[in-house]
Amino acid sequence: MIKNIAFIALLLTTTTGFAQHYKTYDWKKKPKLHKITEEEKKQESSVAILEKIIVEFDADESSQEPRLYETKHTIIRVNDDQGIAQHNTVYIPMYDVKQLVNVKARTISSSGKVVLLNQDNIKDISNVEEYGDFKIFAIEGVEMNSEIEVLYTVEKAYDMYGSETIQSNYKIKEAQFLFITGKLESNVKAYRTDETFKAVKIDDKKGQLLTIKDIPAMVEEEYATPKANNISVVYQCFPIGQHMTQNMFWTNVSNNVGRQFFPQTIASQAKEDVNTIVKGKTDLTPYKKAALVDIFIKTNYTIVKNNNQELSDLNYILTNRSASDYGILKVYAQYLTALDIEFEIVITANRFLTKFDPEFFVPGMLRDFLIYIPSERKYIAPDRFEARIGEAPFNILGNYGLFIASNFDHYFSKIIQEDPEYSRIRRDMNISFKNDFESVTINQEQEYYGHWAETSRAVVNLSTEQGLIDYKDYLTGSGIEDKEILNYETFNNDMNQLEYNIPFEVKTTISSEMLLEDAGDSYIFQIGLVIGTQSELYQETERINPIEMIYPNRYNYEIIVNIPEGYTVEGLESLIIDKRYIASNGKETAKFESNYKLEGNKIIITIEEFYKTHEFDLHKYEEFRNVINAASDFNKAAILFKAAE
Repeated sequence: MIKNIAFIALLLTTTTGFAQHYKTYDWKKKPKLHKITEEEKKQESSVAILEKIIVEFDADESSQEPRLYETKHTIIRVNDDQGIAQHNTVYIPMYDVKQLVNVKARTISSSGKVVLLNQDNIKDISNVEEYGDFKIFAIEGVEMNSEIEVLYTVEKAYDMYGSETIQSNYKIKEAQFLFITGKLESNVKAYRTDETFKAVKIDDKKGQLLTIKDIPAMVEEEYATPKANNISVVYQCFPIGQHMTQNMFWTNVSNNVGRQFFPQTIASQAKEDVNTIVKGKTDLTPYKKAALVDIFIKTNYTIVKNNNQELSDLNYILTNRSASDYGILKVYAQYLTALDIEFEIVITANRFLTKFDPEFFVPGMLRDFLIYIPSERKYIAPDRFEARIGEAPFNILGNYGLFIASNFDHYFSKIIQEDPEYSRIRRDMNISFKNDFESVTINQEQEYYGHWAETSRAVVNLSTEQGLIDYKDYLTGSGIEDKEILNYETFNNDMNQLEYNIPFEVKTTISSEMLLEDAGDSYIFQIGLVIGTQSELYQETERINPIEMIYPNRYNYEIIVNIPEGYTVEGLESLIIDKRYIASNGKETAKFESNYKLEGNKIIITIEEFYKTHEFDLHKYEEFRNVINAASDFNKAAILFKAAE
């Protein structure tokens, strides 16, 4: 009988495979503080000694799908109160978690004292800031120069795809990502690191290990997408006996989306709406038809942010004029098809959060939908109420997208700005002085195009009262604290513009005394302040992120300064600035150039500043920074009016 029991045990071991790695993985029995450098002690609030992630798929013949275990092991040195505050509470996300298999934590003080986690302190909290449910516990015994060590494993619902962020906002001395798949077919890929995965055997199971040392803290920097720039890993693991190519994944998406958004028939309500949209209008181009559709939907429909299935049902949407951000695409598809406008569905992602990779399918990249009109090379952003048909939204610009045609074929393309002059600002100023330099009067006319116009119209139409006050301050000369607004008019305010790229216009007159400083029989005029507060990049620390602007843009200013009778001008050389960025291909892609000329009693100042792309080479950061700072330098310029002798 004993032999039979042993035989059955052996049989079970054979069919279920080897023991899961998390069962044998453990921390050191007798922990000691790790060494960090003096620089790390002084400059870092916290340093991760180790951050290890183990993703383990376990499969056997008796189960239709693999089991998925995720283990995280961290050792964090905290150097000051800020580091303590960041790490003394642990959150374990429970989204798609079947069970918390085990968890333990401990603190090792600078004197070597070890304090273990009291399991009774683990609490459940629900829907933290819309991120779902968490297990949470506080770390006890934390003090400066101590280490916090946490080790836990969760069993998650099987998912063929996954991703992990490796980098954080603190330095990591060593990060490891261990991917264990055994006999299952799988793919794994790392982003934004030169390190590569190495094949390993873990308990005789096939695995791959990525090790990265000395990962710098990801920092917030201007003209950057830090969240999307973090070092990260994506993976795929297939059920027993299955394997899919990347093209199979994308084709599946294209077919599923195509069946929903390229209608075979047009609903009767959609036909009525289309008749209303074009009623009384003749000689409509495809652009104007698409613009009318965009205007009609954004005027008559409401997008509701919840998972109610009715909000994706076409009949419900057409009747109730309410839809989810997914369901509203069906309305666009109905109207555009009824008007014989060829369109494509684009699936992409916000580039500030995710970089879309056409070569590796992960559903987490499929976050944003656009509609592309090929004949016009223009985009519709269905879920952005403030946007109207034109160039791609700035948060999408530069990312790749999956383009799906009406026959369900698909292709990938980088989403670019078709019109290089789309977003620009023109400013004309006429400056005079009142009562022998008692005050300055500035008459200004401005035109805002492209994304500038879109933002301006959204503020004027949708902002709060305080928002309107703040924007009025911006449009009349930000940074001029004592200004008196004598006149303020805006034109082309309507968000529903039928023509392409109509400018938002502003006419203003302001008066200010602070721009002038009495210097005996002379007066210093802070002329640079009239262009408003400017961005600047004077950081001395090493740049971490690649350079990405919000969008390409251009500024053209003409400033006429009327010289009062009986005065001469000195210091005009401060108005001459010339900074340029020459790309690796030899083309001038960014510039700030200001100059002046004297014509009678007038100083005519011209400024040309442009950024022809939103992406710039990190290794040419100094050139880019010089162009950005040139505007700030001009902002500090001053000239002297001196009484003629």
